[in-house]
Amino acid sequence: MLKMKKIITLLVSFAFMGISALYAQTKIITGTVTSGVQGEGAIPGVAVSAKGTTVGTFTDVNGKYSLAVPQNATTIVFSYVGMKTQEIPIEGRTVIDCVLESDIVGLNEVVVTALGISRERKALGYSVQDV
Repeated sequence: MLKMKKIITLLVSFAFMGISALYAQTKIITGTVTSGVQGEGAIPGVAVSAKGTTVGTFTDVNGKYSLAVPQNATTIVFSYVGMKTQEIPIEGRTVIDCVLESDIVGLNEVVVTALGISRERKALGYSVQDV
C-alpha cells in the first residue's frame, strides 16, 4: 500500500511538472481590434493568429481576443474581410491592440454566364438577372 502511494505521488508530480513545462513554453497575448473608420468601433470575428504557426482565434463581440502563442512567436496577424491584413510584431508585449483599415476594392460590372464565362453586361445579346 505504501509503495502504491509513492508511485501515485511520483506520477502526479511528473504530470504537474510536465504541465508546468508546457505552460512555460507559451505566453498569453490579449488585446482589442477596432476599425480605423470613425464611428465603427470594435470588430467582432477578426481572425487573430501567430505567424508561422497553427495557433489562432477570433475576436469576441466586443473585439477582444486572447491567444496562447509559443515563446518563439514573433508576429501576430490580424485579418478580416474588407479590411487590410495587419502584421504586428510581439516584441515582448502581452497586450497588443490593433486598428484595421478599410480595404476598398472597386469591382466592375461582370456577368458570369451558365458556362462560367465572364462577360461585361453590354457585351451580351440577352438580358441578365442580378444577384
